[in-house]
Amino acid sequence: MDAPRPFSRLSREVLVDNRWHEYCRDRYVRTDGSEGEYFYVEMPGAVGVVPRFEDGTTLIGRQYRYLLRTWLWEFPIGGMEKGEEPLVAAKKELREEAGLLAERWTYLGAFAPYKGVSTERTHFFLAEDLTDVGQRLEPEEAIELERLPWDEARARILEQELGDGQSWGGLLLLDRWERRG
Repeated sequence: MDAPRPFSRLSREVLVDNRWHEYCRDRYVRTDGSEGEYFYVEMPGAVGVVPRFEDGTTLIGRQYRYLLRTWLWEFPIGGMEKGEEPLVAAKKELREEAGLLAERWTYLGAFAPYKGVSTERTHFFLAEDLTDVGQRLEPEEAIELERLPWDEARARILEQELGDGQSWGGLLLLDRWERRG
């Protein structure tokens, strides 16, 4: 009988389960063959949207983040529900957080924002041909919107003292997509 390969899962226990996350503990085989424990958050994923208007402006939000006790400039970003497709979630987040509907959607790519702590993958989209229909914030959200020229919005996201990593990741994915275009 072969020994289990390094990092193979021996068991998985869900410690807490809610609508957005499962907090888990795995027993697994480490590189030296010994057994270890790994605690992590199992997540369906997240989506982010870069809204781009015809005049070259974009819309970003100044959002209060409870865990950090501060406001951050961000693109519309939100968690996916179990089984939800990224584009469906992106349309919902753009509608709720930014109050926008988009006719054209471009998938920019995905990245792993918390690779040592969570299974989350954040998918980013470019949304164009936009129509304003008004925000529909959830009770857990406090978001103040600003429509800005692209360079000013980019500077607010990149130059704030504490940056939003998911928005930074979205900017990198957009840059990569534009270079390929």
